[in-house]
Amino acid sequence: MKKLLGALLVAGGMTACGPSDLAPDVPDAEPTLGTQESKVIVGSVNWTSATSTSGTIRTRSKAVGYLSIPAVGSRCTAWLVSNDVVITNNHCIGSSSEAVGAKVAFNYEDGVASASRIWYDCSTFIRTWTNEDMTALRCKALNGALPGQTYGFLTVSSTNAATGTTGYVIHQNCDYYSSSGCAPTKKYSPGSVKNGSYNTKELSYDMDTLGGSSGSPVLSASGHTVIGLHHVGVGGDSMGRGTVNLGVKASLVKARLAEIGL
Repeated sequence: MKKLLGALLVAGGMTACGPSDLAPDVPDAEPTLGTQESKVIVGSVNWTSATSTSGTIRTRSKAVGYLSIPAVGSRCTAWLVSNDVVITNNHCIGSSSEAVGAKVAFNYEDGVASASRIWYDCSTFIRTWTNEDMTALRCKALNGALPGQTYGFLTVSSTNAATGTTGYVIHQNCDYYSSSGCAPTKKYSPGSVKNGSYNTKELSYDMDTLGGSSGSPVLSASGHTVIGLHHVGVGGDSMGRGTVNLGVKASLVKARLAEIGL
């Protein structure tokens, strides 16, 4: 169920929507947006700015962006899977009407002023899959270049991740529970897979996220391929702290991409 602003956490179970995004930074052309489906910080906060990473992690992080969804007054995270297709969650955008006006900034990062963010029109609805909580959108070129030609794109793993696999989530967020009004810039959350077969659809992991991280990629630390589509958290208290986060397995994501020729 979608709830947009000021939703309450469901104690002891899957979390509902997170608190509103609060103003990302000031001044900013973006309106104050809510978030979709809270995820949780497991234990203490363990994430850093994506701009502080290097090598392959930094390269992969560039393909992840802030997804603005004005049709429903919300935000999520999205990532490039080809030069012009981004992936997010079905609970973020579940229909063509919800995709109207959707745009993505891949440089919504620390050190980049709001006026310097580059927004791509990603409002073309391709397809959604409710069971996998997954939606594909097509982005238009800007100044003659598609986003993937500038930022690169991610590859989905051909195998599911095993328990114990080390990895990381790249997502757009900040700890707004502790710092009201913080900017949801691009973050790197390291951790490991706690259960590669949490159920038939999902893997679980201890990589920190919050509401607004919905739709972000979970990547392996070795091959740097996508091993999960992040979408929900288990537990959750009044500060967004919980037990574990869950993502849709790579095999399911890959199968759905094949249905649209990717």
